[in-house]
Amino acid sequence: MTTTLGFRRPATRYGGRLVILTVLVCTVACQTQSWEQYMEAAAFAYQDLDYEAAETWFVAAEQIALEFEPSDPRLAITLGNLADFYHAQARDPEAEPLYLEALALLERIDGPESSRVARFVADLALFYAVLDRDEEAEPLFQRALNTLDWELGPDHSDVLVIRTALAGLYLQRGHYGDAEPLYREVLALTRNQREPDQDQLLTVLQEYALVLRGMDRINDALDLEASARAIRDAL
Repeated sequence: MTTTLGFRRPATRYGGRLVILTVLVCTVACQTQSWEQYMEAAAFAYQDLDYEAAETWFVAAEQIALEFEPSDPRLAITLGNLADFYHAQARDPEAEPLYLEALALLERIDGPESSRVARFVADLALFYAVLDRDEEAEPLFQRALNTLDWELGPDHSDVLVIRTALAGLYLQRGHYGDAEPLYREVLALTRNQREPDQDQLLTVLQEYALVLRGMDRINDALDLEASARAIRDAL
């Protein structure tokens, strides 16, 4: 798809250094505004189910972001959003290289152990998990947990979601011994929260019960299923 972005006039020296600096500042400001406008337009188009327009705006934003400084994260953000868009359209062969490129950019900007990189790694793990590419998803989940568990604490909502996703991966593979301690820890931490997310708690109870049934711990599974029913009835 071809996107027309127009052109930017080169900075012209009219007789003073101040004029050149003013032109450069204006160019950067206009460029930044255009990127934000394109990203916002893409989001609105996607919400309106106008997927062709959404892709056009995302690609336009990418072209603008390519001109930013290498330390600017907006190109990575754009590529990640475009990858999410392709994934939502089941265009996964197009999404994967964009995810990987965005991750490489963020690692270069923030360092491989930053929390922003860890969250992106977790998103990439979920992408692979949805595609049943468990061998690629598992180490990415573990990498994200190694960073976020230390930076945010084990009871942070992001950490709990990622740990639950990793446990769910083990559950799908029938690795109940690996899944059980993860679910046990998540359940204990979630129940100890002042205002636990009821949907998250329900998910953990239901999936943990499946693990316990797989381990022939039927009575323990029945207890969790009863707790899950109580939450469903209250929702």
